[in-house]
Amino acid sequence: MSKYLFLFTIGPVQGFVEQARKTQDLYAGSFLLSYLCKTAGKQLEFAYSAEIIFPNFDNQSNPNRFLAVVEADENAKMKTIGETLQKAVEDEFKKIANSIISALKIDKDKPTGFDDQIESYFTVNWLFLPFDEKDYEQQYEEIESLMGAIKTVRLFNQFPDSEKGRKCSICGERNVKFYRLSEREKNISDVKSKKLFSNEVHIVKSKDYEPITFKYLQAGEGLCAVCFTKRCLEKSALSGYAAKFPSTAKIALFEAFKILKEKEGSLAGLMNSDDYEPQGIFALKNNKSLEEMSKTDRENTEALHKALKDDKIGCSPYYAVMLFDGDSMGQWLSGSKIKDGMLKKFHKSLTQKLGEFAEEVRKTVKEPKGVTVYAGGEDFLGFFNLNRLLDSIKLLREKFDEIVNKPLKEADYYKNKSDDMTFSAGVVIAHFKTPLSEVLNWARKVEHEAKDIDESKDAFAMAVLKHSGEIDKAVFKWKCHGIFVADTIANIANQINADMLSNTFIKRLNQEMLKLVDKEGEYSDNQIIDAELKRLLTRSCMRLKNESKTEFEQRKKDTVKTLCEQLHNILVNGKSASNFLTLLNIIDFIARQVKGEVQ
Repeated sequence: MSKYLFLFTIGPVQGFVEQARKTQDLYAGSFLLSYLCKTAGKQLEFAYSAEIIFPNFDNQSNPNRFLAVVEADENAKMKTIGETLQKAVEDEFKKIANSIISALKIDKDKPTGFDDQIESYFTVNWLFLPFDEKDYEQQYEEIESLMGAIKTVRLFNQFPDSEKGRKCSICGERNVKFYRLSEREKNISDVKSKKLFSNEVHIVKSKDYEPITFKYLQAGEGLCAVCFTKRCLEKSALSGYAAKFPSTAKIALFEAFKILKEKEGSLAGLMNSDDYEPQGIFALKNNKSLEEMSKTDRENTEALHKALKDDKIGCSPYYAVMLFDGDSMGQWLSGSKIKDGMLKKFHKSLTQKLGEFAEEVRKTVKEPKGVTVYAGGEDFLGFFNLNRLLDSIKLLREKFDEIVNKPLKEADYYKNKSDDMTFSAGVVIAHFKTPLSEVLNWARKVEHEAKDIDESKDAFAMAVLKHSGEIDKAVFKWKCHGIFVADTIANIANQINADMLSNTFIKRLNQEMLKLVDKEGEYSDNQIIDAELKRLLTRSCMRLKNESKTEFEQRKKDTVKTLCEQLHNILVNGKSASNFLTLLNIIDFIARQVKGEVQ
């Protein structure tokens, strides 16, 4: 029996997960990808007694690849194993997709080409190398390099009608297989006469509610087989799949609903149900009607809005998305930062610690803080309620250091004791009506900007996509002089909300300084900014109702001193003066949104 190093991957990852119009699509894509990877990994582990190096399939991580050591008689046997696992993934995906068709009871109306789109979608790559424990570092580097070369070439099946007809509303790549008539399209024959579709399509009448409800297909929406499978994944009844994943509007209401449940316990059941429309609460806030809803949904939505208004509970239509990824993971995994001869042991330990971190993330990022889409250990995608954003992202950064970095460092794996394993993140605040695909694109964009801050990274970038179309964006290190930037942001925002500090210092500083910065956003003398910031902060401190003059003066003195020191450090350690001013604008925006009142 010979030993082989075996690497297995499923893709495309980003396209499959992030091509989404709804949060449910996003979550379903992440769940499916990891489920299929675990299906192959578990089969390898139990059927062939393989040693899985990473990831740990017993925790809550979301893998799309795995590395293992396998024993086999010869190369031909390893080839058979790889082909068997590939077929297992393809068969399982086809089984899941067709189980949805059966659950919806549309077997007889399944459009031609449905199975072709399912069978041809995923790219499964695998390879193996003869393995010697003593040469693990070299062989790991070689197998990763070979996998990279394999991924540069992607095989695909050419269908006769692949370039014709209407494309999927989500991915825009494959032909539509399921389409619901829009309100203007009266009947199926009219649609077919227009020849919008070059192939067989399952067309649903606009007023139909069963079996394909508006939850699964909106009016005027057309989906391919792959995106339809993601949208309707709850119908497959996969073990561990969360059938209800909150919409962006509901995530924006998390904090408000938490307060309302405490005051109006009788409404808790309604808030946890699907018998109201979260977007409708914001429509009522803006004095808009709910004519398009059913009677039950309209009445329940109105009841929740009234309760929020009566109890004077504020809510913002904005929410946040956070995307993070481990810094320099290629160097950590290749062994360039690890002591000689310890790479395999490090991989096993890293897998364990990342799994523990992923489980902690899932326990932490839940209502009312937010929801987790995926937590792979060193990568994460999740949604946050704006009220809980700053505390939550800081907590995740602290937990990563506590659960992953420090134990590995103490185990003496690192070559350089000054090194730390960190992650950089992109955070986007957006209105719930902003297309999800645009928000995700921005999250990916600002995450890359955070990683470009310097060679050591350990940074975060934050962008605000205002409903008006205006965009504010700033990039900073997680810490400045040992203090989390997120803490400083939260401190200022909280003081503005509590009427302890006026936001006028932010507006005035912007008005004065933006005229003086150069084309690169730089200003020649930070001392002038420091002096003006101190003057404006002093004038912006507000006296509380029950606060004595002496107490106020002492609090003002302490506040100005603390904020001036922290903001100075952020300014001098940031990218530019304009970057610093934009951060202040973001603070002001968060403070105003968190303080928003239900009308």
